[in-house]
Amino acid sequence: MIRFLTPLLILGLAAVSFFYFTTPVLKEIDGLKVDRAKYTAALANATKLDDRQRQLQDIKINMDPNDLADLEQLLPNNIDNVRLIIDINTIAKKNGLVVKNPSIAGEAGGEKPAGTEQKMVAGTNKNSVVISFSVSASYEILKRFLDDLSRSLRIVDIESVSFSGNDKNLYDYKISLRTYWLK
Repeated sequence: MIRFLTPLLILGLAAVSFFYFTTPVLKEIDGLKVDRAKYTAALANATKLDDRQRQLQDIKINMDPNDLADLEQLLPNNIDNVRLIIDINTIAKKNGLVVKNPSIAGEAGGEKPAGTEQKMVAGTNKNSVVISFSVSASYEILKRFLDDLSRSLRIVDIESVSFSGNDKNLYDYKISLRTYWLK
C-alpha cells in the first residue's frame, strides 16, 4: 500500500507546488512578454523616427542657403519680437507710414514693451504672440500697407483693425496681428 500511496503523494505534492510556486512565476513571465512587445514596438518607432530625422537633416544640408533663410523667416524657431517689429516698420516706411506704440501681448494678457524678448518655456503650448501697433494713414495707404504685410515672408494673421478719424482725411488705425513660431 505504501508503494501505491507514495507516488500519489509525490504527484499531489508536485501539483500543489506547481500551483503555488510555478503559476505566479508564469504569470510574471507573461507580463514581461507583454512589456517586451511594448518595448520592441517603441524601439522600432524610435528607429523609424531616427531614420526620418537623418533624411530631413540631409534635405536641410542640401538646401540652398537662401531658401533656408527664407524658410527660417517664414516660420522661425523662436519669436524675435524686435526683429519682427523692425520688419513691420520697414514695410510701413515703404508705404510712408510710421509705426507708433508697438506692444506685445504677454502671457497673462498684459502688454510688454516691444524691446523684450519672449522666451519659450518647455512644456507649454504657446506658439504664437499678438503684436499691436498704431499708424496714421488714409484708407488707400492702409490697404497697400496690409497688402505688403500679407506678402512678407513672415506668417501673420490680422486679429483686429480699429480706427478713429481726424480732420485731415487721415485715420488713426490700431492694428493687432498674431505671428507664429515653431517650438
